[in-house]
Amino acid sequence: MELKEIKAIIDLMKKNDLAVFKLEREGFKLELEAHRHTPQVTAVPVHHVVTASGSALSAGTTVPGGAGHPSAAEEDKTAFKEIISPMVGTFYRAPSPESAPYVEIGQSVAEDTVVCIIEAMKVMNEIRAEIKGVIVEILVENGTAVQFGQPLFRLK
Repeated sequence: MELKEIKAIIDLMKKNDLAVFKLEREGFKLELEAHRHTPQVTAVPVHHVVTASGSALSAGTTVPGGAGHPSAAEEDKTAFKEIISPMVGTFYRAPSPESAPYVEIGQSVAEDTVVCIIEAMKVMNEIRAEIKGVIVEILVENGTAVQFGQPLFRLK
């Protein structure tokens, strides 16, 4: 990874007020953490490859219910799972502007189903569902910036 790419990530962190950025690819691991608005860089070689949709980063999580006595609507949310963003970048629902979206509301997905693309530093990263379910809500607008850990889709 070149220094100009790392600087671009730092600028993206500042622009989106991000505290942490992590990227792993082909024997390279980059972790940026902002301390008092000054990102610190750590780059270490790794002995294995983690894909952009690595299970540790994009595993579905259960949406917690509200505090106190949850309403019926809040209780229903606990039945949902979310597909979260494994990285910072730009969210795209389709492989190209002319193509149909990867998934639609009401569509069943399996663990290996590609649900979207996240562009990071001019690299298009296919994001897989990593969980089984039915898409009930698309939480991000096409072409918008997403953060690491941000929910992208809600499944039942």
